[in-house]
Amino acid sequence: MTHTVICAVLDYLSIPFQASSSSGASTTTEYAETIVLKDEQGFLIAIYPAQNQFDLEALKTPLKRTELRALLDNELDALQTYFEAQTPNPGCEGIRIIFDVGLSDSDHVAFQLTDKTTISLPELNSYELSNHSLFGSRFSDKRAQKDMSSPKLDIRTQLENIDSLPVMPEMAIRIMELRNNPDATIDQLSEVVALDPSLSAQVLRYANSALFGQHGQVKTLEDAIFRILGFENVLHMSLGAAMARAFKLPEEGRMSAESFWQNATFSASLTQKLAKSVDKSLGVKPGLAYLCGLMHNIGFLVLGTLFPSEYFWFNKVLHAKKDLPVMTVEKSILGVTHTELGKQLMQAWNMPEEIITAIQQHHNVDYQGSHEAYTWLVTVSDQILKSQNMSDADTEEVSQKLCEQLGLEEDDVFLAMDEVLQSGEELEFMVKSLAA
Repeated sequence: MTHTVICAVLDYLSIPFQASSSSGASTTTEYAETIVLKDEQGFLIAIYPAQNQFDLEALKTPLKRTELRALLDNELDALQTYFEAQTPNPGCEGIRIIFDVGLSDSDHVAFQLTDKTTISLPELNSYELSNHSLFGSRFSDKRAQKDMSSPKLDIRTQLENIDSLPVMPEMAIRIMELRNNPDATIDQLSEVVALDPSLSAQVLRYANSALFGQHGQVKTLEDAIFRILGFENVLHMSLGAAMARAFKLPEEGRMSAESFWQNATFSASLTQKLAKSVDKSLGVKPGLAYLCGLMHNIGFLVLGTLFPSEYFWFNKVLHAKKDLPVMTVEKSILGVTHTELGKQLMQAWNMPEEIITAIQQHHNVDYQGSHEAYTWLVTVSDQILKSQNMSDADTEEVSQKLCEQLGLEEDDVFLAMDEVLQSGEELEFMVKSLAA
């Protein structure tokens, strides 16, 4: 009965579905059950694996909709009749669909309408479906099991209950000790970096890139630090790479590990390059600017590491809604943004205020306040990289206001971008290493 009502609702919302023979279902299709619920906020259609048992209380908690109840048979009859008589209204906000995380590994979901007929939904990341959907909650489990997992939807609430964020890697701790030691030497930094062959290779490749116009190959870490990059630059570059070891993102999706580190690496290099041309009165340090660029989206790493199911759905919706700003999707689907998550982690790790501010404010083009120059640099870099499909900036139009505040000419900005792109091979090497 419920499934016939669902068909009427799908028609009303202009969500395409397909009726077919049960034997024609794809091997990637997951069969599901549905239940129609209602409260003063409207209707909610809960969809969960067919072999699972629905738990209403587990759904009420994360949604904060304590009055939800299942519709009775006579109410379902009336609802079906009502929707079948209505003109389609894809913009309706009074009906939401929520998927159990048990369906997260499936691209297609189907219902058994009759013994011989299957109703298949569009791909879960399709625009029509995701536009009305909520993702990330667990409200069903295997029928033989009674102990339900904690609901996963309200990330902000979960964060309050997390005993500890990821621990800073040992290598990052050693580098931070050097950063806080005014008497630290190049030899000490070389010794620490040399402990990690991958990090050493990244430093050498970067020092030999076209960004620094070096004639002749740089072969040692000491040479890279002393002659080319400088102590501060290598320290901050190494710190960012070391911190990355605490996280792991999936290999697929718009926010995959490789796409994340591509944005981070190119942003870091471009931010550092621009920092050398800004108004000297701003007091910007290129090495610290590099780290701000590398870490500004670290909140995505926190999300992907601590909340993998939510990150999976987030990726699906991003794919379906390519034209929507990332922050808009985050607020809608997750209720929290990567800027908030990143800020919380960096504060827990006692990172410099310049980095925390850049993480928190890099989507705010009107930001004025402490360490504003670092935030402006990251924002401008992301806007330029947007045209190369390498950032989550809201626009690829470079802010003239920010450039003026930084003392940058338009030619400076695009010349720096050209030089970074010319070093693409070396930077992509670093991307592969960080994403591995």
